[in-house]
Amino acid sequence: MNPASLLTHNTLVVAIAVGAVGMAAGMVGALAVLRRRALAGDAAAHGTLAGVALAFLATGRRDLPWLLLGGLATALATLAALVLIRRWTRTRDDAATALVLGVSFGAGVALVTGITARGLPDSAGLEQFLLGHTAAVTARDALLLTACAAAAIALLVLGLKEVTLVAFDDAFAAAAGWPVALIDLLLVGLVAVMVVVGLPAAGAVLVTALLVIPPVAARQWTDRVPALVALAGAIGAGAALVGVVVSGLVSGLSTGPVVVLACAAACGVSVVAAPERGWLARRRRARAVHAAWEEGRILTRLEAGRPDAVAGGDAAILRQMILAGLVEPGVGGFRLTAAGRARAVERTRRLAAWESILAVAPDDARAFLTIDLPDPATVIDAARRAEIGRAAGLGMTP
Repeated sequence: MNPASLLTHNTLVVAIAVGAVGMAAGMVGALAVLRRRALAGDAAAHGTLAGVALAFLATGRRDLPWLLLGGLATALATLAALVLIRRWTRTRDDAATALVLGVSFGAGVALVTGITARGLPDSAGLEQFLLGHTAAVTARDALLLTACAAAAIALLVLGLKEVTLVAFDDAFAAAAGWPVALIDLLLVGLVAVMVVVGLPAAGAVLVTALLVIPPVAARQWTDRVPALVALAGAIGAGAALVGVVVSGLVSGLSTGPVVVLACAAACGVSVVAAPERGWLARRRRARAVHAAWEEGRILTRLEAGRPDAVAGGDAAILRQMILAGLVEPGVGGFRLTAAGRARAVERTRRLAAWESILAVAPDDARAFLTIDLPDPATVIDAARRAEIGRAAGLGMTP
């Protein structure tokens, strides 16, 4: 397809609508993941296909509003069946989810393939709800999708505090008088709505990716729920737009797989490059801890008068210590410089402080003491250090 065709009014309207759906799905999915409701969304997603087929059989038209309404009905029915199976049988959660998911999706595939095989009027393209296909979305459909996405975002923002509380501590929320069951029901209902609205973008098979992968990617970058929700929405919108553009440029390519691949790429970058939880950051911290431990080992042994203490150690750390002016060649090996001796004395002070904390408050030591021997003043607050000092009779300064 000519790239200039992507600049038509209808295509831009559809792109905006699908981007809004991706944003809303990412934001709703963030709280669903925190509340551990992602698998419920997957079951609802696979149940939508049967509703789409039934809505077509009932109306005889491939009209998106009616098809989505049918998908929403069967998605909610799927979730209800999941709840009933969990409550009235001894089936485990994962087995119940697999059971409902498989049966509902099998019914949907059977209905869709039966409709297309019979060649019913206006049934062409119905199977595209499996993997998503935005080319068939009209401007009117795009307006509907945008409105649904905006409503979902508004509801989420209004109930963000309550849903966050239930997601992190439902027992406390119940004790505080919050209707936990109702909040849970509304969240799952919102997930079902976003699953249905996301069908044109990702299809019944892959729409759950819009709910799950963006929050997983966003979680690598932040610890704050509002920032997590906003970032997940941005990632979802970006992935949905990539899916629209690429499927528009490549003839015959379904939108859903591209959306999933875009989400996966964002998640991969986040897992590797996030500043706190990313693999590179964790690798740097591990190397820093190892360097601090090796440096401390060398300082302690040289301070004890063992010039050969660096034998078998990390040669790179030793070179860094020499360049930093902490260690210099001496008789029979190496020795501490004045700066190295001062650092060794400081390390001995920290070690003595941790030994006193370990004797008086072992829980604090286990919580904060690490192999790189940090200064207690940097990890334990002043009031707690004063309490430990009084208990140990050491007069530990805050």
